[in-house]
Amino acid sequence: LTATACLTVARSHPACNRSDLTFLQIREAAMPSLTKTLVVLAVAANGFLAPAPQRPATVLQAATIAAKDVSALRKASGAGMMDCKKALVEADGDVEKASEWLRVKGLASAAKKGERATKEGLIETYVHTGGKLGVMVEVNCETDFVSKGDKFKELCKMLAMQIAACPGVEYVKAEDISEEARAKERALEMKSEDLEGKPEAIKEKMVEGRVNKMFKEKILLDQKYIKDDSMTVADFVASYVAVLGENIQVARFGTFRLGETQDA
Repeated sequence: LTATACLTVARSHPACNRSDLTFLQIREAAMPSLTKTLVVLAVAANGFLAPAPQRPATVLQAATIAAKDVSALRKASGAGMMDCKKALVEADGDVEKASEWLRVKGLASAAKKGERATKEGLIETYVHTGGKLGVMVEVNCETDFVSKGDKFKELCKMLAMQIAACPGVEYVKAEDISEEARAKERALEMKSEDLEGKPEAIKEKMVEGRVNKMFKEKILLDQKYIKDDSMTVADFVASYVAVLGENIQVARFGTFRLGETQDA
């Protein structure tokens, strides 16, 4: 029975005194009906039993990525903390796959990074077995953090070895070749015997092609990478730009061979 029904019965009963009626009146005012009580309980139960709203999968994955994995990937790759965490989310926590993800994603933006200032870096040396050939190369990056990392040091060492293996290289990139040097080579090629009697326009075209080919063999970044001839040295450097997330530039290099002296 509801409190209202109980109060009605009590009023009609002769044995019910005033204090009993007052108690029932208070109870009627304070106690909700059984129906209301059941409704409230049902709503509350539904709140407990209803499935919690699902967060996006990426949010759930991000929440499960351990800080130690992010730290390990950052140490191995030199990439930023948030980039490392995103890579681990995309790779479902697999550090090796995350490293590959960073490399691939970085390659797409390597060209954009190429315009950023590079004021840090390392000067690396390599002396070939026997001590008769030595190389010194300066490689620049954007931050001191990257320059002190193992990945960047690894790149610098491999570039020094590359230079030692390419005795003909004289320039880092095509832009380093002066117009004066090009003009000198053009003049020499124009005197080639096999060009005699050919129309001037044809001679100029052939000479330009020969000069470009000759200089290409002297440009470090255009050489095939010694450990993977499917890529050039420029591609090799770009792969580290991808992983480290910074602009990287080969600034200059020098080669030293025992017994050679420079002209005064």
